[in-house]
Amino acid sequence: MTIKKRFLISYIGGIAIACLSLFSIISIVFYVTTGKVPTPSSLYKTFTQQRSLSPEEELAYIKLRNIAKSDPDQLLEPTGELKEMIQTFEKEALGVVVRKEATIAYYSQDLVEKSLIVHFPQFDANNIETRGTIDNAGRLYRYMKFDFYFSDQVPGSLLVLKKENNFLEFMTKWGVLVIVTIVLVALGGLFFLNHLLKKTIIQPLEKLGVGMSEISNGYLETSVDRPVKQTAMEVKQLTDDFEKMREALLHSTEEQGKLENNRKELVASISHDLKTPITSIIGYVEGLLDGVADSPEKRDKYLQTIHTKALSLNDLIEELFLYSKLDAAAIPFHFERINLNEFLKHIIEEFQLQETQVSIQLSTQGTMVSNVLADRMQLNRVFINLLQNSLKFKAHNRPLSIQIAISETSERVEVRVSDNGQGISAEQLPFVFDHFYRGEEARPTNTGGSGLGLAIVKQIIDMHKGQVLIESELHQGTTVTILLKKA
Repeated sequence: MTIKKRFLISYIGGIAIACLSLFSIISIVFYVTTGKVPTPSSLYKTFTQQRSLSPEEELAYIKLRNIAKSDPDQLLEPTGELKEMIQTFEKEALGVVVRKEATIAYYSQDLVEKSLIVHFPQFDANNIETRGTIDNAGRLYRYMKFDFYFSDQVPGSLLVLKKENNFLEFMTKWGVLVIVTIVLVALGGLFFLNHLLKKTIIQPLEKLGVGMSEISNGYLETSVDRPVKQTAMEVKQLTDDFEKMREALLHSTEEQGKLENNRKELVASISHDLKTPITSIIGYVEGLLDGVADSPEKRDKYLQTIHTKALSLNDLIEELFLYSKLDAAAIPFHFERINLNEFLKHIIEEFQLQETQVSIQLSTQGTMVSNVLADRMQLNRVFINLLQNSLKFKAHNRPLSIQIAISETSERVEVRVSDNGQGISAEQLPFVFDHFYRGEEARPTNTGGSGLGLAIVKQIIDMHKGQVLIESELHQGTTVTILLKKA
């Protein structure tokens, strides 16, 4: 069953239960007090009969009843003191009617004689039913009746009438219409609430359902319309959460596509970089097998080349393995407090032991002590990669010179590694941190680079919550800036 039908049934059921409960309570109370099954007419008669008399009604009824008992004939034509008494009662909104047999002998001016004749209650010598309600020309009157005999033993009746209030009269005449009107208004309110429910809950949920169907069919670009202002807060929140989920799925799908493209490029790059040294190795081995190297010198040269290519291939595989583990966050980082000045001095000393022709200078701001929180082994790899990168791409017409400068701010330590090497063109600069990027379209390997050095540097610094920046000018040199948080 739909939510719309459930709400509609609950509305109708609530109204019906309330009405039935009220009717049941009234019926039970009436049955307990009267012993009769209630009907609209019996309820009304009971209400009027059990209502207490006003002082004016009680006084008029007692005086006129006493006259009817002692001297009933003077009621036929009231004169003198009796007439003044009746007029006094009439001024107090009471009516007086005297009947002799079927003839109305006297009635107050506001009453209609013909209607009195038609609706006059029956004669009862025992005066058992002395109260009731009478209709006179469409207006309701509450009466008190006293039946007696005139001096000639002709039955007579005395009525003292009090006009009912407007509300009771109105309900008696128009009660059915009022009830029908109330029912129609209730139904109208029901349909209005149903329309409001449909507009603020059902339709937004239906739109969400359409959006979910679109997503299940793979159309993540289709957004859900913003709900109207009157929409229920929960539905608005659900719509917002759904839209965030759709955007997250769209972003995830786009990222997945990019990762897939990167994976394809990575496989192609690996294939290219592995094939080149392997092809060279195969060529030189075949040359040895075919006897092309017919002298010891040539054989030594071939073997030396094979060894160099194999070492290059081994370095490529190691860097590729490291890059993959860093990309998958499979390498644990052990952070510790490191004095960056002493750390870099140690790296420079080790590097210059192998590359004695390279000039490396370390400079700091005054006597500051720059401490960072870092993984010693991985940070060592970062600076070794930068130094080796400068060495691989040094200028051919001048000695390599590297300057390392340390500075700090209130929150960070900045390390600038500058060289006077070949430099990088402005077109190639945005791509230097991509894996397997070397800057040349043909991607030669004569420099010994794998194209993963700067990509690995960026990954390691990212794991340190740091930042890597690069500046370069072709044929002038390159500056790499490392930003690390202070310990």
